[in-house]
Amino acid sequence: MKKSLVFIITSVLVGGFMLSCSTNRGFVSSLTSADIQRVIQFDPLTFIQSSKGDTLKYNDSLSVIAKSLFEIELSRSKTLPIKGNLVIEDSDVNSRIQDETYALMNLVNNVNVKSIPIPPTLDSILEARNERFGLLVYNYGFIRSLGTVYTLPYKDTNSEIIIVDSQNNNLVYVATAKSESSPLKAETYKKQVEDLLKKYKK
Repeated sequence: MKKSLVFIITSVLVGGFMLSCSTNRGFVSSLTSADIQRVIQFDPLTFIQSSKGDTLKYNDSLSVIAKSLFEIELSRSKTLPIKGNLVIEDSDVNSRIQDETYALMNLVNNVNVKSIPIPPTLDSILEARNERFGLLVYNYGFIRSLGTVYTLPYKDTNSEIIIVDSQNNNLVYVATAKSESSPLKAETYKKQVEDLLKKYKK
């Protein structure tokens, strides 16, 4: 993950605060699920922190586990017509994708989503592959052993998804899910996937 630790932590803190204040959302354009026959998924971004006391630090191995658990539950839901995952070999392009995804996830919580265009790298990748709809996923959370400050929460999991439309250059579907549950348990993501997609079929 080619992000500076300071930038990622700032994104997590800001995103987590805004997420707790926002609604679950749903479709944010004139389209419905009937208009979406095919979605290509960008590589999910996952940022899990852990600690043995009161200080949280990014944990790569736990992030890998959390990412896998979320993807399993998302594929099991069968709600989204995901037809494949985008594999980008170029590290510089991957870095720009991460930058744009983090920025977009924070932006949707601060401005009118109907006025947000697709970031240029994400848009160009979809167009180059003749794909209209792309799925962005961002998972973040933490798990801590009980430290000296026992009043602090010891586990938290957040998931956000955005479906973008490269044809109309806008966002189609935005959803968030938050729970004080372990980011290392399948049931956490089963419930969050249900919450993220509950407005997709309505």
